[in-house]
Amino acid sequence: MSKFGFEQKSFQSKKTNFVFAALLILVIFVWALLLSPDHGGLVTININPELRVDFINVGQGDAILIRTPMGKNYLIDGGANVPITEARRSGRELAHNYLRNIGIGHLDGVVITHWHNDHLGGLLPVLRLYDVGVVYEPPGAFETEAYKDFEATCSKQHIRRVTTKAGDVLEWGNELFVQALHPEKPLDSKEYSDVNNLSIVLLVRYGKVQMFFAGDIEEDAEREVMKYGEAVQSQILKVPHHGADTSDYFSFLQLVSPEIGLIMVGENNAFRHPSVRTLTNYERLGTKIYRTDRHGNIRLFVGGKDEKDFRFELDQR
Repeated sequence: MSKFGFEQKSFQSKKTNFVFAALLILVIFVWALLLSPDHGGLVTININPELRVDFINVGQGDAILIRTPMGKNYLIDGGANVPITEARRSGRELAHNYLRNIGIGHLDGVVITHWHNDHLGGLLPVLRLYDVGVVYEPPGAFETEAYKDFEATCSKQHIRRVTTKAGDVLEWGNELFVQALHPEKPLDSKEYSDVNNLSIVLLVRYGKVQMFFAGDIEEDAEREVMKYGEAVQSQILKVPHHGADTSDYFSFLQLVSPEIGLIMVGENNAFRHPSVRTLTNYERLGTKIYRTDRHGNIRLFVGGKDEKDFRFELDQR
């Protein structure tokens, strides 16, 4: 009996060792494939250590593409919806053409900061032509033809809509922290400034680099955002409202304290954006300014290893 029991245990022990060895060999083989330059021709992993942000030159309007290290794509606004002949004549991009030209076929999310045409209009063809996971929008409706078109398009394309307000954290991947700082309440007015002050404001952090996307907020909303204190300090600021003199309240700029300011603005625009006062405020702060009317498409690459780990590429210098 004892002899039989010993032989059975010995056999089970050998079997266990064999299974363990086989599993170990399999694990080593899989890791060898993953670590090989071409992944053994079997596995493709799209991981880029940098966050990329494209500030697209759509003229007088905003369109910003965020591409995460794990391959997700998010578009903030889409500029105005204008004929392609007009866009070519003025040397600016159309958001949907830009996405196609750089090989983007899917958008994990689209953010509509507010309902003015220079932000919403160019998103309408994007929503029709591209696979879009979700649309983040400010609270409240805005009864214009463009807004009605937006609602109809989302319904037809079965695009999920999420109302976004202050305090919401957007799940854009574990490597990114994205939080909405504004607005807190729905739109109850159709006045131009009130619609601007409805803008979704996003704070995006990758590693040790923080970016502030301000939409078209004006001074009233800037004062509201200041309640977050030093948490809003950011190396990079998408300048509010194209640099208009109704925005860029100096105390707000001091609090954000950006090293770089991005002004998305049309060449020789009728609004005379950016204003002299705005440019003077940034000069006082020592903030370096990039402008789409002068530099074309502006690409930001963020490594995030430290607070200085970011760089820019410009179409025009």
